[in-house]
Amino acid sequence: MTPPLPAALESYRHPGPERFQLYGVLMLLLVGTAVLGRGRPGDLGTRETLRRSPFARVMFMDIGALSTLGALYLLLNGRTPVRVPGAVASLFAGSFALLPALAYEDWAKMQEKAGTGTEEYRRD
Repeated sequence: MTPPLPAALESYRHPGPERFQLYGVLMLLLVGTAVLGRGRPGDLGTRETLRRSPFARVMFMDIGALSTLGALYLLLNGRTPVRVPGAVASLFAGSFALLPALAYEDWAKMQEKAGTGTEEYRRD
């Protein structure tokens, strides 16, 4: 039995519009930061920052750890053919690959519940 969540978080427990909105907002912020996040005068650059800052090194390692956990979650809990390439891609591209793969998994689950899913998904 799963523990109860606060009412505000309960809608995120299962695939649905709220989770798709969350995936979309996260992806928009990720892409927006990648496109618009230019260097500023006085920036040290990636290599120099990693060399000088222990905090930056820990955060860089944390990104790798979270990408690995996300890949493992997708690989073990995914049910669509996207799970393996999505898991592998997330090890290299992080959330740029993981968010769309998780959204596709949720979409497939919603299609199955609606009765329009494919047989590929139902192979538990």
